[in-house]
Amino acid sequence: MESNSLANLKDLQLPDAVSIFPLAPAWYGVIIGVILLMAALGYWQIRRLTHQRRVASIVELLTIIEQQNSSSTLTTQLLAEVAILLKRVAREKFPEQQPQNLFGEPWLQFLDSSGKTTQFTQGAGRVLLEVYQNKPLENPQALFNVVRAWLKVGWVGGEVFM
Repeated sequence: MESNSLANLKDLQLPDAVSIFPLAPAWYGVIIGVILLMAALGYWQIRRLTHQRRVASIVELLTIIEQQNSSSTLTTQLLAEVAILLKRVAREKFPEQQPQNLFGEPWLQFLDSSGKTTQFTQGAGRVLLEVYQNKPLENPQALFNVVRAWLKVGWVGGEVFM
């Protein structure tokens, strides 16, 4: 009889195969959220690195201009390069105000207001009005200090990049 009882046993039933994602629906939301967060962080990081490269190039240009000034006086050509650098940065950071169209006193007033200073209309930055006069300018280091201070404050969001 024992051999008969073994014959009555049925084969083992294997469970269904497990799918690739046997997750509850809420987990799909978590996965999508993590992917979106990673994409947002990647986008932010790329923008930050691009900003840092742009800032580094601006600082490098100012340093090159400053190094070209080997004498104690600032030549007209170097003064023009400083003015061009300021216009490029202003045009990039304040496009709605169209600073590239400003000249003379309005340009200096714009630099003062955007840099939260009075050094352009009343201080060393006033030499930018003499950009096209063919004469050497005294105390170039004061101008470079004013420009560096404007670059520090003038960058939107108060980001210091020097």
